[in-house]
Amino acid sequence: MKIPYSFGLLFLLCIGTISANAQTMYKDVAPIFIANCATCHHTGGIEFSLTNYSAVVAYGTSILNDVQSGRMPPWPPDANYKHYAHERILSATDKAKLVNWINAGMLAGDTTLAPPVPTFTNTQLNGTPDLILKFPKYTSTSTATDKYICLNVPNNLTQDRYIRAFEYVPSNPAIIHHAVVTIDTTNTAVNDLSGNCTNFQGQVNIGDYAPGMGPTVFPGVAPTKLGMRMKANSILSLQLHIPEGTSGQSDSSEVHFFFYPINEPNIRPMFFETILQNWSFYIPANDSVVVTQKYPTTAAGMPIDISLYSTFVHSHNTCTRIINYAYKNTDTIPLIKVPHWDFHWQGQYTFDKMVKLPIDYHLFSAHLYDNTTNNPRTPNHNAPVIPGFFTSDEMLFDSFIYTLYQAGDENVDIAAILANDPLLYPTSNSSTDLTLSQINVYPNPFTTLTNIDYTLLSAQYVQLSIYDNLGKEVQKIKSGMEASGNHSHTWDGTDLSGKKLPRGIYFYKLQAGQKTMQGKIVLE
Repeated sequence: MKIPYSFGLLFLLCIGTISANAQTMYKDVAPIFIANCATCHHTGGIEFSLTNYSAVVAYGTSILNDVQSGRMPPWPPDANYKHYAHERILSATDKAKLVNWINAGMLAGDTTLAPPVPTFTNTQLNGTPDLILKFPKYTSTSTATDKYICLNVPNNLTQDRYIRAFEYVPSNPAIIHHAVVTIDTTNTAVNDLSGNCTNFQGQVNIGDYAPGMGPTVFPGVAPTKLGMRMKANSILSLQLHIPEGTSGQSDSSEVHFFFYPINEPNIRPMFFETILQNWSFYIPANDSVVVTQKYPTTAAGMPIDISLYSTFVHSHNTCTRIINYAYKNTDTIPLIKVPHWDFHWQGQYTFDKMVKLPIDYHLFSAHLYDNTTNNPRTPNHNAPVIPGFFTSDEMLFDSFIYTLYQAGDENVDIAAILANDPLLYPTSNSSTDLTLSQINVYPNPFTTLTNIDYTLLSAQYVQLSIYDNLGKEVQKIKSGMEASGNHSHTWDGTDLSGKKLPRGIYFYKLQAGQKTMQGKIVLE
């Protein structure tokens, strides 16, 4: 039926008016806060809560500044240099939605339509641990100086077990500068509360903890069934760094373990090692210095091929920038770049795919230490800074979890495996997967910009990527937690480096929980 001209024009004007008057309300941005902010900012979490409208509005100006500057949500690694699992990065769409909502006056609308806020606990792994080791309560005596203490508990295991996941859980994170978790296989470790326990008492290091870090989880499916061995009747040892000014405060730490079943076959052993260390440098007053370290330190490189699973870089407050890579001659393999180092937001970063470190390559680290007025965090720019164990000292202390290389390791999608791991993200027991419904890509074909919209029926870890017709990932649109509700992302036809891709057929793949949706996108 042909619409009369006057009626058709009126119809279009009405539609345009409705679209122009559509306003973003709190219910529209609440999923962004729940997925990206509330995991830390909740009742009993850090600083202040961001789990409801009134709480969010109270910090609107700060949120706007932090989102626009990229300070929040905290994700120190440069995503243009290397990608990892569990990235906390706001999509361009979510960032624009938050900024526009705040600038428009943070309209409330019907706040009861916002999705429910999850229940948060001090642990991050789902399920019941196979073993919980509780350490004795410690009350800090650190007044003007930092202290290092060592605490030990027997594991009482009757046979060796392989660790699939573990989580260090302090009861008072405010007094834990860092923790090093080791296994003493000699049963000689003893508690040391002198404040000078700077040497690890265990012989097998399984991991570190620092502010901002999460649990260690290994894939449990072949051919990437990975784990760390815990010897029977050994001792779990903690070295705790307790900062100055915490005297009188107490902590009762726990470590939670999830094991593979007894006699589980084909588990590949994993190793944790602080491979890159430098204890011989000097940072003058009112000066900045770049300190480097390589491994091996000899001219010859690695004697065997290994697969790097994750990285953990560490420094204190004079450090402002860190980079790690592997190299052979002029060839380099990027590992991690932290352009704005912040001691308060550290992490163990799991590569989205394991990185093959070939024979004859070296590992390399460079830390920039800025001991000038340009760095407000440095302890005293009028005094030199040297390597040491105190917070006012500095460290170049970069660690990796790795395993012996097997052909194809570098092609295994670790991020996708972990995104479906029930230890990290709850799964539906229903025969019908209700995680994800309805995906819409428009316009398609497109020239400059296409939208990818979908609905989550429960909070999930989401991965949305674009692939070429050879199956190569050319763009990562989203990798992180999203709350239930409607979500929208855009793609401008560029690759990971920001370069415009040639015209042709591409494919999107959206994975949320146990469900995957994929389809074709045509770039004209």
